[in-house]
Amino acid sequence: MKRFKILKICIIFLSFLLTVSIALAGSLPDEWTEINPVGFEFNGLTPACSDAPGTTDDEFSFFVKGGKKNNIVVFFQGGGACWDYMNCVAAPTYTQEQTEVLEQFSDDMEGYGLFDQTEKNNPFKDWGFVYIPYCTGDLFWGANDANYYGTTIKHRGFVNFQAVLNYLENNTNYPGKVFVTGSSAGSYGATLAFPYIKQSFKWSNVYLLGDAGAGVLSETFATEGILNWNVQMPEWIFPDGYDPSLTMPVLYNAIATEYPLSRLAQYTTAFDGTQIFFYNVMLNINDPSEWYNITPQVAGTWHYTMKNYAQYTAATSSNYRYYIGAGQVHTIMMSPKFYTEDTAGGEPFVDWVSHMIQTPKKWENAGDENFIP
Repeated sequence: MKRFKILKICIIFLSFLLTVSIALAGSLPDEWTEINPVGFEFNGLTPACSDAPGTTDDEFSFFVKGGKKNNIVVFFQGGGACWDYMNCVAAPTYTQEQTEVLEQFSDDMEGYGLFDQTEKNNPFKDWGFVYIPYCTGDLFWGANDANYYGTTIKHRGFVNFQAVLNYLENNTNYPGKVFVTGSSAGSYGATLAFPYIKQSFKWSNVYLLGDAGAGVLSETFATEGILNWNVQMPEWIFPDGYDPSLTMPVLYNAIATEYPLSRLAQYTTAFDGTQIFFYNVMLNINDPSEWYNITPQVAGTWHYTMKNYAQYTAATSSNYRYYIGAGQVHTIMMSPKFYTEDTAGGEPFVDWVSHMIQTPKKWENAGDENFIP
């Protein structure tokens, strides 16, 4: 009898905690709302877009919407990258200022992939959402105002992310699940942001899915170009900060090892045209006339390096998986293709993502074949 009373008290207490948790997590606004992080600073820098020549506004803001469920998607927008005078100033290869994002948002978000609330198969139906725009050219990794031959570019992507994280820490508590993702440049942003988000929400199930950010880099980019960003690394995982020898497998392995109960994943198509383009830019940074001259050798090198990275990471990290679809299409998370992709071993991508967040649902790698374009 005494045991029963103790058990009853424990159940009531846990129910109380769950109720409080859900109530607190529901503090995001019911409708899509723009947040301007006025007054926030990180290492003396305020949130901002690039302020590149020809832009009219360097203001950064982000967008949030609460959901019926006690779960949150944190999405990092894509938009290229830049790391040299040639592609930061002379011939920009990145989104330089924030677009009118709120105009595309609606309650149902029909046609926008994981945001689509009209799709019955959406594993994120009724979740809350955080949308982080991209306008700094640094994959959300930077905290530096770089000087490119007299022109200053504000590489403050990490500063912008920290402003978002500060908002989440003050407006949500103990969501059951947090799904961290992003497309293209946002894939890299999501990857490096994941440890910070997990540290802030220690008791939540936090997942990471990088979309179209395989990390095939040239040597000069890794040892020279990226240094213009002042890359910020989670010091509890990388105490020595950024190392030019860092590769995506090393980054994913380190994060997977630090958080063995979290599930990490990547998606890409086998011959992603945009990723191959940026790899070619890295190889020919001083000659823009060669940027669009993509040879079969360049495409092939990118493909086999990408595949080796994915397979190596999966072999060395038990909580990591990959999905390699056929073709050349870039990104999937905000596309109708989120629900139709099924070229990797026959498993629909949406089912694969659902398995990822339905612990302990069986969840396997997909797409081991040598796809042709």
